[in-house]
Amino acid sequence: MIDRRAEVGLWVGRLETILIDRGVLREDGELAIQVGSRFPKDVEDALDGFIENPIELMGLLKICRHARDGRPLSPAVLMAAHLMTREVLQAFEDSEAAGDFSA
Repeated sequence: MIDRRAEVGLWVGRLETILIDRGVLREDGELAIQVGSRFPKDVEDALDGFIENPIELMGLLKICRHARDGRPLSPAVLMAAHLMTREVLQAFEDSEAAGDFSA
């Protein structure tokens, strides 16, 4: 049986690292860009169709952090966070493989 909570807990760390590297998050996990602003172009392109704005991103990160920290989540929320986080990480990996991100 898949331990979705454990996977989400691991994945959130990877996602935070990617977002810090892309200038979207600060080291403390807060947004490095203004809430009402847009993502950098390469991040926006990678997340197209998954996450539309920084507010949605912070919502996903909050749920993932709750999963990592063992806080209560409904099965539906955990399932949705698991799916969404996996898809977002895959989108970033695909963009990196295509050379869309410059280091």
